[in-house]
Amino acid sequence: MQDKPGLRGVFVWPRRNGKDMESINILAAKALQRVGDYAYVAPFANQCRGIIWEGNAGTGMRFIDYIPREVVERKLDQSMKLFLKNGSTIQLYGSDNPDALVGRNFVGIVFTEFSLHKDAIWGYLRPMLAENGGWALFNGTPRGMNHFYDMAQMAERNDGWFYQKLTRDDTGFPTMEQIQEERDAGMTESLIEQEFYTSWTSSSEETLIPLDKLEVARNTTLASADFDFAPRIIGVDPAYAEKGDRAVIARRHGRQWLTPIVFQGIDPMALASRVSQLILEWRPNAVFVDAGRGEAVWSRLYQLGHESVVTPIDFGGTTYDRLCHRKKDEMWNRMKNALCHPERPHAIPDDEHTEELIRDLSAPTYTLNERAKLVLESKKSLKDRGFRSTDLGDAAALTFAEDFDETPIITQRMKDAGMTPEILQQLAETDQEDRYDPMNFMESYGEEDMYQ
Repeated sequence: MQDKPGLRGVFVWPRRNGKDMESINILAAKALQRVGDYAYVAPFANQCRGIIWEGNAGTGMRFIDYIPREVVERKLDQSMKLFLKNGSTIQLYGSDNPDALVGRNFVGIVFTEFSLHKDAIWGYLRPMLAENGGWALFNGTPRGMNHFYDMAQMAERNDGWFYQKLTRDDTGFPTMEQIQEERDAGMTESLIEQEFYTSWTSSSEETLIPLDKLEVARNTTLASADFDFAPRIIGVDPAYAEKGDRAVIARRHGRQWLTPIVFQGIDPMALASRVSQLILEWRPNAVFVDAGRGEAVWSRLYQLGHESVVTPIDFGGTTYDRLCHRKKDEMWNRMKNALCHPERPHAIPDDEHTEELIRDLSAPTYTLNERAKLVLESKKSLKDRGFRSTDLGDAAALTFAEDFDETPIITQRMKDAGMTPEILQQLAETDQEDRYDPMNFMESYGEEDMYQ
């Protein structure tokens, strides 16, 4: 960071290993090297005041006192701003008030605990640094696979970025004895992995679907006999095309998940056409469409003659499940129970969408309302925590909109006789096509023949 002006840097360190002390010293050194305005940005302004401006670093000094008094001209306590003798300024901000940051001409910015910031804040400020050759440093401890995870993965691959990820095994702190004390006091293993071993994939206790269960599904391979005769189910999560949102078609063949089909900015009629084509090709037992954003989609599918398999689902509708608050909560909880089943594992394919699908499925937390019913975390709350809209997760949850008997629909005797899914499907199609119609003979006569 000291050697390269204009550098971007990410460091992922364990909890209580001096991220802020390191960052404040880099900020001070940079402010002395180049005259300009510098910002130290926490997720909230009161965090900056309580931790950096007034907080003790554990060494008997406040964090802010690591900027030598000899170089400070004056200090404004109310605005948490330092004027240095060389003409530079250093000010502490909270990204919860982005208007205070936008429009300034900073030449260096530290984002502390970036996993807790709103994702958009970096987008507001990066053009300014690109223009003036300024630098930015991001530090933090993981909070799931959110925007900080995306940035860290990018930085690790990018030669133009500094990247460092350490665990307590690298730093020696906390000691194993201290970790055991935390464990004995009730700290969960997943939180220990996250906080001290900087694991991106450790789940908090409030996460609905644990990441370790999703990894099991990702690594599971099913034999065709495990799902050949199970129900085929489609979930359709439409999008607001005018906003450029993504629409997703999820498919599940019993316990075997298939690669989701993702569209960027597709309009409802085009989406309905694609779903109709898929219905004709795949012959699903059921198609569940988000009723809120998908009214045009399921209405069009009805017009195309698919009303026997298409069902609109109201995510906010009531449910008769005694454990869940709304229909969406019920679907996600049913999906969680399926993925966590100890004896009947599901299989998630490893493809270009797997990483994002697992991120979607593992992102939402849950609470219990006053009636002790499960309530899934809202999309607004997810966005505030740095997660994108869970489009792939919602489409997958739609395949669990209703309970299906997933026992084989064909007997073992039929299997032994050579019955296959393809033959069964052909028989079903033949049954539909050749169903007896007493007036069918009229199609072979012309109008003149009918009246002779």
